[in-house]
Amino acid sequence: MVLGIGVMMSLCAGVGMLWDEVAPDPSRPQGGSAALALSSIIVSVLGLGAFIYGKRYVSARISRREAILAVSLIWVAAGACGAIPFMLGAGMSAVDAFFESVSGLTTTGATVVTDIEGQLSRPLLLWRSLIQWLGGMGIVVLFVAVFPNLGAGGKHMFRGEVPGTTAEGLRPRIAETSFALWKLYGALTLIEVALLKVLGLDLFDAVCHAFTTMSTGGFSTLDASVGGFNRPAVEYVIACFMLIGSVNYGLYYGLLRTGSWRGLVRNIEFRAYVGIVLCSVMVLTALNLSVHEEILTSFRYSFFMVATTISSTGYGTDDYSVYSSTALTIVILLMFVGGCAGSTAGGIKVERAVLMGKQAIAQLQKSFRPATVQLVRMGKVSVSTQVLSDVASFFLIYMGCIGFGLLFVTLVDGVSVPTAFGTMLTCLSNMGPAPFHVGPDNFASYSAGSKLFFALAMLLGRLEFFTLFALMLPGFWRR
Repeated sequence: MVLGIGVMMSLCAGVGMLWDEVAPDPSRPQGGSAALALSSIIVSVLGLGAFIYGKRYVSARISRREAILAVSLIWVAAGACGAIPFMLGAGMSAVDAFFESVSGLTTTGATVVTDIEGQLSRPLLLWRSLIQWLGGMGIVVLFVAVFPNLGAGGKHMFRGEVPGTTAEGLRPRIAETSFALWKLYGALTLIEVALLKVLGLDLFDAVCHAFTTMSTGGFSTLDASVGGFNRPAVEYVIACFMLIGSVNYGLYYGLLRTGSWRGLVRNIEFRAYVGIVLCSVMVLTALNLSVHEEILTSFRYSFFMVATTISSTGYGTDDYSVYSSTALTIVILLMFVGGCAGSTAGGIKVERAVLMGKQAIAQLQKSFRPATVQLVRMGKVSVSTQVLSDVASFFLIYMGCIGFGLLFVTLVDGVSVPTAFGTMLTCLSNMGPAPFHVGPDNFASYSAGSKLFFALAMLLGRLEFFTLFALMLPGFWRR
């Protein structure tokens, strides 16, 4: 995987240099290709050394514990390697570069760069967008697709990477599943690039924003994010693709394989997701009439805000700090929920929210009908108690991490409780912008310790807690 990152860096260096030669943009910082090329050499040497060292320990299969450890090490190594171009090309400190890299790979979109247009050259912007695109579908899924000889271990790694409670193989072989997902992901990205180019965006901006839209990542080439284009048609296209990226890719695969919309339309999670989006857009449009006055303008900004929030992308076109308390509450609740399981979005996931709601209703009914067996169903399928237990454990760990994060950030940086809450919700939900943030909406002002803590929180949110927390248990390391 480290070797693969080195190859991607060299591609970015070549493409970025070619772009600057063919279509130069004097308004942006020049260079960056040399930093990427040098980073590629460093990373490739490290990867080759690890590969040669590991060959003596090669085995036909890896256990579930080894797969969990591999997932964790791959993400940490990818974050560390991805940081090198930012250190060499943008003069960032090691901590800032690691934060930016992890934020990209986990598709969080939080940044420590205070002047994107004045600090990052085209090759670095391309690299920044590319790592979000790679992280969107999952570096580990790509790893399994390229190295299918992992056997059952590959299955464990796939389940450890793909979010949600229903992450099962779409085909008998996990490598085929991974390739199918990547082809679909790539096709949707190309379609968005074409649409944005037709709507008048520069090809470079179209490519970068397509990368960070389909990955629901949110890194932009402009300081003002998507709002900097001030083009309603562009905003609507990006908003639609953010919503598309928040749907379970397994449903898309089923649609392509069978040619029938029935599986998509009848899926309970998808229907709940569509209902949440529609209701949120209508309510926000009504609430924001006091801010935007015209209903079409209010709908435009509200639709984009709902799309960027529930997808955990984090693009900005509107100043949500001027929203009413009710409107801001809706935005925060959408940050908690996130998109569908099996998508590139973050958050708790709609599927878990639906299951927790159904379980709560079942427990309420049991309180006055104790003899009745209350089954929780998703559609016509009964959900096992093991899955319900996993969902409850996930929510407990999620809230516990937010609570611990509040204590840590308020102690180390002395920020207010609302600000600390916003930053933790942002990182654990892989969201991007932080509500209740005082001053510029970035993480540059935090201490090095807090930035490393936020990076860990982003990794926890991306891998959905269990993978990383398992490493902290003594029993994990016993034979």
